[in-house]
Amino acid sequence: MPDLSNFTKPIEWEVTHSASQVPIAVIRKLKLGPGQVLYFRAVTWHADIRKRELIGYWGSLAEATQNVYGLYERKLPPQKLASSGSTWREPLPLTKPKAPPAG
Repeated sequence: MPDLSNFTKPIEWEVTHSASQVPIAVIRKLKLGPGQVLYFRAVTWHADIRKRELIGYWGSLAEATQNVYGLYERKLPPQKLASSGSTWREPLPLTKPKAPPAG
């Protein structure tokens, strides 16, 4: 298969949260290592991409998103996690990041 890196753009998502006026993270789909293993890399959002910080790598978009929300929600005051019915909820659970590819 020909190298399409000059013709394609990376796939990425800006993650938003109702408690924030700006995106909270950016998740990018990547293939890494000799086996081209699929990863989803999450970084904090900042308008200046040089100021973004790594959150972690996961094996699926759903898992990366869950961890972005879970980490963000742990930094919020508890009242931000109340639903419209005033019931409290816990932040989303966290999972271990995916290990980097071998080789």
